[in-house]
Amino acid sequence: MNVTVYIITYNQCEIVTRTIRGLFGQDYPSDQYEIIVLNDGSDDNTLDRLQTLARKSPVPMLVLNCAHEADYLSAKRWNQCIAAASATSQVFIQVDDVRLRPDFVRQHMKWHEKGPWFLVTGAKYEGPTETWDLSSCRRARLAGPNGEASETTFFTAVWGASMSFSRRLMERVYRPPYESPYDEQMSGWGFHEVEMACRMKKAGAQIVYDPAAGVFHEDHSPESEARRRLNREKLVRMGIKNNEQYLLGKHSLTELPRW
Repeated sequence: MNVTVYIITYNQCEIVTRTIRGLFGQDYPSDQYEIIVLNDGSDDNTLDRLQTLARKSPVPMLVLNCAHEADYLSAKRWNQCIAAASATSQVFIQVDDVRLRPDFVRQHMKWHEKGPWFLVTGAKYEGPTETWDLSSCRRARLAGPNGEASETTFFTAVWGASMSFSRRLMERVYRPPYESPYDEQMSGWGFHEVEMACRMKKAGAQIVYDPAAGVFHEDHSPESEARRRLNREKLVRMGIKNNEQYLLGKHSLTELPRW
């Protein structure tokens, strides 16, 4: 099955470089996946680095470049990635500026080979140094016995640094001009993937939490946020206030289900 792995990045040159090299080293057939990276107007060396990586890529790699309109304009940027994907791609994998294991793509694809209605989210291993210990994951309790994959009813468990879905599932929730498939009426930090997961669940998606499809996310630091010139704490507060309330209103919910 053909798959598109897509990522957006902003002023994280070294981190996204590591992610892309991780995608180069996947054990999934190299003629069956492509990489799309959208540079959201970085003013460091990110664009030059991505273009250099694309020339050396062992798999098809497309670099998109946009002017930086606003912080965390994620829904619009992810939609642009999907719109640029090959027409032959049957599955989409969203990833963030994270570290990957060589079987990352394969662990996602094993679900989609079973059928088109899976929405897969991987574990988020996190800390100041790289670890693959499930105890480092805040959502570890969603896993099955011995850390195995498990189906969940919580659409709030879905997060975008390791998430995949089929084209057929996406088409069930694709409603332009805004839901293409992410809802572009949402802007700022957070809840973009959760809102889309809510719609996919209503459309019949089987949500799977799979630690084997997990990624390592290094803790944010004042230094890393300074390089991006983001006040992340403020942006998170605003995102919770605006996007969570938008999601609740849109889907007639009084509160989000807590896993």
